[in-house]
Amino acid sequence: MKAIMLVAHGEPDQLVLREVPVPEIGADEVLIKVAAIGVNYADVSLRRGRYPTGGPPPIIPGMEVSGTIERVGSGVRGLAPGPRVMAMTRRFGGYAEYAKAVEADVIALPEWLTFEDGAAFPLVFLSAYHALFTFGHLQPGERVLINAAGGAVGTAAVQLAKLRGAHVIAAAGDDEKLARVKALGADDVINYRTSELSAEVERRTGKVDLVLESVGGKIFWDSLACLPPLGRMVVFGTASGEIPTLTTRDFSRRNLTIGGFSLPGLMDQREMSAAAASDLLMMLQRGKIRPVIGHRFPMEKAAEVHRLLEGRQTYGKIVMLP
Repeated sequence: MKAIMLVAHGEPDQLVLREVPVPEIGADEVLIKVAAIGVNYADVSLRRGRYPTGGPPPIIPGMEVSGTIERVGSGVRGLAPGPRVMAMTRRFGGYAEYAKAVEADVIALPEWLTFEDGAAFPLVFLSAYHALFTFGHLQPGERVLINAAGGAVGTAAVQLAKLRGAHVIAAAGDDEKLARVKALGADDVINYRTSELSAEVERRTGKVDLVLESVGGKIFWDSLACLPPLGRMVVFGTASGEIPTLTTRDFSRRNLTIGGFSLPGLMDQREMSAAAASDLLMMLQRGKIRPVIGHRFPMEKAAEVHRLLEGRQTYGKIVMLP
């Protein structure tokens, strides 16, 4: 099969198209014939050698695919060959014509959803859902600051937060992206490259109840300053590569709650994951939310895709086709 192989940690040119064997599956896994691939910032982190559970090169990146089930492992009970599915490939391997996924990470793809939408949906919307509701406990009428709002998870979070009845402050580093996020329903938008984030949030709305943080570095600390006593922050990434170092005094003396999560680990909580996916699919079917696909590329353009993503030149989700 054709696959994009990361041959060494480093720049995007380390992503090389190769012919490799179709992966063997374990007892609890399924083999998926890939129709579309979701690109995530975790793939960039893997390429840079920053992803904590990523194996060493050579390795095939990609954590999210849609397609049809080709084969199932001996221990798989709830799936069979043939159906359309979307899946997280938590051990990577998605940039390929075939990918394997653990049964718990596979979601049925409804007939009314395209393969491209399927590749843009699970990781993005489940991440936003858990950040806002499972860990962030967002309530109607609360104010939420969403950083990297022009990204894939950000555009999903804006939609979900508005649907919950929150006041949404969307922050990003590009005015064009912010205009599009405003059209998605954000109440306020802030460019944190041209404005001081905490001062601008204070001027617009005062403090916020919840922050969704995935940037790191200075943006993390500026966002922390936006919280009042009893405020909450949920961290689910550090796209800048600058991992904040903080002590308990940084939040305990201000009575703040800071939490974080990793979606692959949450997928093992099957009842929780199934309930979240069912809730999201119902919203999607009713037209309340939608995947925002900003870019489509053939898989062979993976290096170009990474350059665009790392250079903050993308909006919403990037989907590749094998």
